[in-house]
Amino acid sequence: MDIVVGALSGMVDALPGKLGELLEQEYALLSGVRGDVVFLQAELDSMRAAIHHCVSLDHPDTQTRAWIGRVRELALDTEDWVDLFAIRVDAGAGAPPSSGFFGFFRRSVDKLRTLPARHDIANELQDLKKRVIELSEQRNRYRVVPPVPEAARPVDPRLTALFVDPGSLVGLEGPVQELSKIVMDTEGCTALKIVSIVGMAGAGKTILANAFYRRLEVQNGFHCRAFVSVGQKPDLVRILSDILSQLGDRHRGGQDINQVIGSIRNLLSDNRYLIVVDDLWSKELWGTMKCCFPENYHGSRIIVTTRNDTLPMDSYPVSRKFVHKIDRLSDADAKKLFLKKAFANEHPCPQHLEDVFVQIMSRCSGLPLAIVNIASKLAHKQSRDEWEKLGLHSLCSSHSDGLDGLKQILNLSYHDLSLHLRTCLLYLSIFPENFEVDTERLVRRWIAEGFIAEARSVSTEETARSYLSELISRNLVEPLDLNHDGVPRSCRVHPLIHDFIVCKSIEENFATLMDAQQQHVPDNSTVRRLSLSNRSKQGQPAVRNETTDLSHARSITVFGHANAAPQLTNLKVVRVLDLEGCDGPVCLDGLCKLVLLRYLSLRGTGASELPAAIGDLRCLQTLDVRSTKVEELPLSILRLENLIHLLAGSAKVPDGIAKMKALQTLSCGGTTKSSVNFIEDISKHDNLRELELYSDATETPGNKKRVMFPAHGFLNVKKLCIRCPSPLVTFESNALPAVQVLELRFQKGLADGSSGVSGMENLSSLKHLLLEFEQNDAGAMATVNAVRNAPQGVLPNHQYIAIKVDGKSY
Repeated sequence: MDIVVGALSGMVDALPGKLGELLEQEYALLSGVRGDVVFLQAELDSMRAAIHHCVSLDHPDTQTRAWIGRVRELALDTEDWVDLFAIRVDAGAGAPPSSGFFGFFRRSVDKLRTLPARHDIANELQDLKKRVIELSEQRNRYRVVPPVPEAARPVDPRLTALFVDPGSLVGLEGPVQELSKIVMDTEGCTALKIVSIVGMAGAGKTILANAFYRRLEVQNGFHCRAFVSVGQKPDLVRILSDILSQLGDRHRGGQDINQVIGSIRNLLSDNRYLIVVDDLWSKELWGTMKCCFPENYHGSRIIVTTRNDTLPMDSYPVSRKFVHKIDRLSDADAKKLFLKKAFANEHPCPQHLEDVFVQIMSRCSGLPLAIVNIASKLAHKQSRDEWEKLGLHSLCSSHSDGLDGLKQILNLSYHDLSLHLRTCLLYLSIFPENFEVDTERLVRRWIAEGFIAEARSVSTEETARSYLSELISRNLVEPLDLNHDGVPRSCRVHPLIHDFIVCKSIEENFATLMDAQQQHVPDNSTVRRLSLSNRSKQGQPAVRNETTDLSHARSITVFGHANAAPQLTNLKVVRVLDLEGCDGPVCLDGLCKLVLLRYLSLRGTGASELPAAIGDLRCLQTLDVRSTKVEELPLSILRLENLIHLLAGSAKVPDGIAKMKALQTLSCGGTTKSSVNFIEDISKHDNLRELELYSDATETPGNKKRVMFPAHGFLNVKKLCIRCPSPLVTFESNALPAVQVLELRFQKGLADGSSGVSGMENLSSLKHLLLEFEQNDAGAMATVNAVRNAPQGVLPNHQYIAIKVDGKSY
């Protein structure tokens, strides 16, 4: 079992600073409390060094894992205490403090009023202090067990890829031919060329590189060749000496690394060479290795296999670097490979195992290593029970011994991640297998959970997106539905990677995954993040779990029927409540008591009304009620000073929404109760970045109510989406100067056949345009033609214009 310390380490790193901020704030701490906070701050700071040491251990012993587990629980409870502190004290206070005698009197009254809460806070802090002392004593008794000797460590399962029988390969002929075209082509390019073979763990990168390397035309096409495997913890001198030996120079030892590099360069300088660097992980290592390979303009080539798309391409000009993305096997090749490994001579699958075989193929999802591992385990077995246990189990199950090689390879990718990336990857275990996770949803949830570090010049959302991009570039997360600039709108993880991160989450109590019919939490562990899946039959509502203690839960995510959601009154420290897509009525009793709630999504549920006191949720950052029956938001919404993303869909918002200065994303109906011109009111909002308007602008006889975007309005909006019954939109001169993405969605065109959209040539920063009509009519086509012709100066090449009418693209 490995230590999962991504969220833990980051939390312990941040907690001393959080406690320091608490001491600086003007809160009347009870006698002795300030000293306890200082003590707690110092101890957690000391624990941080011990935790970072534990992270570096490849094979931590049982005592280390137990100690880390206790520190994790302490850190989580301490952070909850800190976050609740100010809210519980302020909740009992009256008006904001003022100066003078009346201010002194008000503060005295507030102290008396909040005395019970402050006593409770002090008692809780004493309990935390006792736990810290116990952990400190345990740490003092702790002795680090030396790492397992190298010989006792498991053999890298990748090694078998170097000695695989060519006759057993399936689906590689096409990729080998494609790679050969890239590598062997010297026409017009005699400069050194570097080719990266990239793909997820187990995709067959090493096998592909080796199959190409062993081809006769390759052997005859280069004067000298070498194939070396690097790995995660390489011995650079040994690797370079291996290259030197394969080039024909026996390394006698005694030379330092500079001499070895010099010897390699001398041998390669006047020859056309091919070097294959297999399993590269580190930019720093590559920075040294590339010094061995001179630019001699003889058509030399370097092939690198890596799980990271960004390695080692950064250091070479575009014209000389190529990426070969290895695809997963097709369904036909995957089936052929499985049958070859599971049955002699590719005999067909027995009929009584056919349905299980289909499920296994679905879970392997074209990943060669998974197919080979599972098929080998099932070879010569005819029992349906054995196939279900060994072929459909999770990596976490007791039947996973046969997949140790796969788990080991995935571990390499996992441990190469920085701690914050491990946390973000583990978070995807909350979603079901093969679930397409909306990127915005994921990023905002990461932020609400506190996973994203704040930076001076970069927003937390930009940082979060960079984390996702890193996971994608490392081939651990698959991007889906790319938009015009290549950013994915959604993502998912391979079923086997999902199994792997679920296993990690369960081992370290990162998340609790339950079926709605379960009555108890597995292993009686404290629930920190609950993912609740309703697997009841269609039309049969799930039974709400009333026995699970959720007082420590930080996030609640429900999939399926809304009746499975827990009672909100039990959620004391929850930061994320996500019921998106749940069926049936939603009960929001107790919602306004969730004082730490930062992310609330009711999107796509049966919710029809928000509580009037929702403004009490002072920490709320994201509120999503799109595609619900909510028609109007409560007035108290204006008190949500920290609200960044207000996603109301077609619902109306109260007057005064323009005064919510923290808002960056707004989706709402384009009217309020009394505002004559809602768009004019919010056009001066300085912080808005994304705006989605559901306008009721319609064409009536003798009157056309239009959506008007005023000049010099919405200065910082970069994305605008307009949803109207008819195309009645006008952009005045100098309107939306920063808008880059414009989406226009209409039901039908104008009856008189006019375009209805004017002023698009005024959108000087526009880069992407989407126009969509539900119906195909003369008015719709008139708008299409006008839109195509209008932005000639803005989009001269029309490369970012997407048009769809009645489901058909134009």
